[in-house]
Amino acid sequence: MKLALESVGHAFLGRPVFEKLDLSLVEGEVVALIGPSGCGKTTVLQIAAGLIDPLRGRVRRAYRRHAVVFQEPRLLPWMTARDNIAYGLCAIGASATARVEVAERRAREVGLHPEDLDKFPVELSGGMRQRVAVARALAVDPDVVFFDEPFTAVDVGLKRALQDLVIEAAAREHFSALFVTHDLAEAVRVAHRLVVLSGSVEGLAASRVIEGKPGERNDRIVFEMVETWSRDPAFHALFDGERERIR
Repeated sequence: MKLALESVGHAFLGRPVFEKLDLSLVEGEVVALIGPSGCGKTTVLQIAAGLIDPLRGRVRRAYRRHAVVFQEPRLLPWMTARDNIAYGLCAIGASATARVEVAERRAREVGLHPEDLDKFPVELSGGMRQRVAVARALAVDPDVVFFDEPFTAVDVGLKRALQDLVIEAAAREHFSALFVTHDLAEAVRVAHRLVVLSGSVEGLAASRVIEGKPGERNDRIVFEMVETWSRDPAFHALFDGERERIR
């Protein structure tokens, strides 16, 4: 077990968000956490990553290092793409030569061109900035990666390409990951297991193992799974929330 949240509860300004939430990650597993807007998905991720402390329950971590990819790239504007990717390596004491080598290798893996590495964030497109953010997370060789709706702000074609980057990296690096998303099709594409966070304080509404492996599910399989789960009562809050948002 790489990560375990045990009977975790949290509240903001006295208003409960969720209670008695149990969630785990095993080695090499990608778990997608979905749920309606405002249900506390990001809060769960922040607690899991140690960014905030839960009011109740405990978090057990059995890994060496983790990384976070946020919804916004959160790049340092005064650093080049290369230096942003290498930033975390400074904290773990990597040499200057190693930082350059790792940054350039990770940049290639996420599809950045060598000439992009000398650009500052303001000179990069939104998709390129998010590629830099993914490369920065992978640069430190994390055992666990937390993804907080990382591809919400990109267009459909680029979103698919970035999803493929995550799928390929997880298969290659064998890290565990918690992938927060409100998009059920995205969850089905990238994850091994699907966890649904309730829209009320009761915590998790459902957990489903996704058949097949990420990267091997074609569009038809993804569509059929989404259609099937859209009729599952455990997913009603998610789809009701989407309908309200569209209105």
